[in-house]
Amino acid sequence: MTLDLTTARTRPRRSGSPARLALALLTVTTAANLHTPLAVRLAAADGHGTAMAGLAFAAYVGGALPVLLAGSGLPDRLGAARTARCALGLAILADLVMILWPGIVTLGLSRALLGIAVATTSTLAPALMTAQFPPGTDPRRIAAQVSVATTFGFGFGAAATALCLLIDPLAWMRPLSGPAWIGLAFLALAALYGLPDAPRHGHRGMIFRHPAFPPGTLVFGGAICIAWAVVGLVIAVLPATLARAGLGAHAGFATFLVIVPGILAVPAARRMAPERAIRRGLLVLVASYPLIAWGALSGSIAAVFAGTALAATACYGLIHVGGLAGVLMRAGQAATRATAGFFLLAYAGFSLPVILTGAAADLWGQDVALIGFGALLCLSALILWRSSTIPVATGRHPAGPAEPS
Repeated sequence: MTLDLTTARTRPRRSGSPARLALALLTVTTAANLHTPLAVRLAAADGHGTAMAGLAFAAYVGGALPVLLAGSGLPDRLGAARTARCALGLAILADLVMILWPGIVTLGLSRALLGIAVATTSTLAPALMTAQFPPGTDPRRIAAQVSVATTFGFGFGAAATALCLLIDPLAWMRPLSGPAWIGLAFLALAALYGLPDAPRHGHRGMIFRHPAFPPGTLVFGGAICIAWAVVGLVIAVLPATLARAGLGAHAGFATFLVIVPGILAVPAARRMAPERAIRRGLLVLVASYPLIAWGALSGSIAAVFAGTALAATACYGLIHVGGLAGVLMRAGQAATRATAGFFLLAYAGFSLPVILTGAAADLWGQDVALIGFGALLCLSALILWRSSTIPVATGRHPAGPAEPS
């Protein structure tokens, strides 16, 4: 009897399924950019310009910010797995809104709902993915799993809609990508059931908790901020520039290329120290932008595609993986709050520069707007590069997996 009790006490935790969780993460992030290739067309159809398209695009951040600022306690109240299911359900609602009532205002509402869904999923994903692996798993491996799933999703949604537009250009108001995604979403909902949940920490009754920035993590947040600013510019502002050059049909593929090729750099980022990964990412990011801007202004789609693929390597390969791993290494038991802080800065970059650049394009032209953005990008990258070389006493936890707080 004693032997049986000892065996029961030492029974290992039920094994998880990183692949099933990855499917859910991919599905939520696919919805995030599913309808963004339509933004410029919807704005024009409703009598608006680039600034309105950028504003509808940035409504996503309006939904994400409350979650990132105060909602990191939700997984401890409901459980991470249940919260992920709620987020996926909200994404389904956002897609249904666009299918039933397409328009630029509806796009803004849909993206606000998606901001809530994706921000919620992003903050709990590292902790929930940790629960799918054995204790002691390297945080870089966990960050890589999360990054690959979300990166492919962000790019796949835009590419799917762009492909639908090429097949049937007249059906741009209601492309088939939306209904097809609904089927994938219900499959992902089923996959979430039965997964091991992340441990709960802190006061379970608290839903509202602010994000955390453990010592040494701001440089990682700053790097993802400017990286996602480039991604946001390609998704929301560049389509208008391409349309003026007669290349508007390629905007969805540019969105795909500014995200998905980053997956190819994930194995390399996993082998690097986080600081080294973001420094290399900053170099590639700065090198990629002139190709994007010059290609869009001159009508060279080959240059745009080359530049966006390089930017993806920097943003979603080196900086996203390296930055998230660096945050997890320093977060200890505050992983959920620290992840919220990381993505708070990411979404700040994803929205404010897009709105300002879109407004500048309407006021002073595409050339001035893109050149001004590039100048600020280079200055920010230089500051972050220097900051990443300064040693910081952080009390790091390099070997253990992060736990939610």
